[in-house]
Amino acid sequence: MEHYETFLRSKNWIDNDLDARYINVNHPYAILISGDEGQITLRGNAGFDNGQNGEEIFSFTTLKDLQEWFENNIGE
Repeated sequence: MEHYETFLRSKNWIDNDLDARYINVNHPYAILISGDEGQITLRGNAGFDNGQNGEEIFSFTTLKDLQEWFENNIGE
């Protein structure tokens, strides 16, 4: 899946467990990457599961869509 990892790291989102779940302690979301399905999912982060069971907020199919969401909603 494109260069999502580089983009997310540039925004201070990290994958602590190396399981394609990215978090940023300054945001109430988790970003889950599914390379097999070609989908990026933004979920609510419950704090203890890094978004694994959080409510799905948005799904993206391209890195460009995720980047636009960041610009429009987070201002980064």
